[in-house]
Amino acid sequence: MRPRFSLPTLTVLAAVALTGCGADRPESASEPSPTASPSASPTASPSAGPLTDAVLLTDDDTAFTDGADWFRVATGDADLDGHGDLAHPCLPEGLAGTGASSVVRADFELRTTTDPAAEVSGDRLVELVAAYADEDAASAALARVGELVAGCPERPAALTEHRALQTRDVDVPGAEATILDAHLGPVPVELDPTGDAAYIVETGLLRRGSTLVVLTSVVVGQDYGFTGGTPVERMLPRAAHRL
Repeated sequence: MRPRFSLPTLTVLAAVALTGCGADRPESASEPSPTASPSASPTASPSAGPLTDAVLLTDDDTAFTDGADWFRVATGDADLDGHGDLAHPCLPEGLAGTGASSVVRADFELRTTTDPAAEVSGDRLVELVAAYADEDAASAALARVGELVAGCPERPAALTEHRALQTRDVDVPGAEATILDAHLGPVPVELDPTGDAAYIVETGLLRRGSTLVVLTSVVVGQDYGFTGGTPVERMLPRAAHRL
C-alpha cells in the first residue's frame, strides 16, 4: 500500500505537539509552482560566503513515485523563531547549536502529477544545508545529528511512539551519506481513524567537505515501498551535486 497523501503530517506535529517552539523555519515563501524553481548552477560552491538557495534542491531534483512528486513552496534562512515549524520531529532545534556558520532551508509539498487539480495536503519534505568552519566540525555535527535522529530523545511529547527501523549507507561519490528510517506515532485519530498508520520518517544525512545536508521526508501511511530506491535515497546524490 502506498503512503496516503491526504493526511497532514509534520504541520500537525508542529501545531499540535510543539506550538510556540520551533526551528529552521523559512523566512520567505513563494507561490507553489508545478515547474522547476529558478536556481543557480548546481556547481555553485558555498565556500565563498554564506549559503544561498543555489545549494538547495529544486523541483527538478526531487523524486517520489509515479503520479506524485515534491514541489518547493518556500526557501529561507533556517533561524530559530518560535513559530513551531519543525524541520524534523527528532530535531526540535533544527541544526541550532551544531556549530554551523550558515544554514538554509527548503520546504516541499507533495502533489499529484496525473491530476494537478487534485487536493494533496500535509505530507512534507524539508531540506537543511549547513556550512561549517572545516571538515572536522561538519563531521562532528553529522555524528551528533545522527545520534538525535536515531534515538529521537527530544521528540514532541505527543509522539509517544518511536521505532527505529534501519540505518543504511548510500553510495554518493565524494560524500558520506546515510539514511535512517523510523516510524513515529500515534497519528491523531481524526487523521487516522483505523489506528493503523504511522508517521513514516526517512532522514538522509550527507556530508561533503565542510557542508552538511539533512533531508527529511515525512508521510502518513502503513507501507513505504518503492522501485528503484526510496525517494530520499534517489535525492541525496542530487543534493550533493548542488554543493
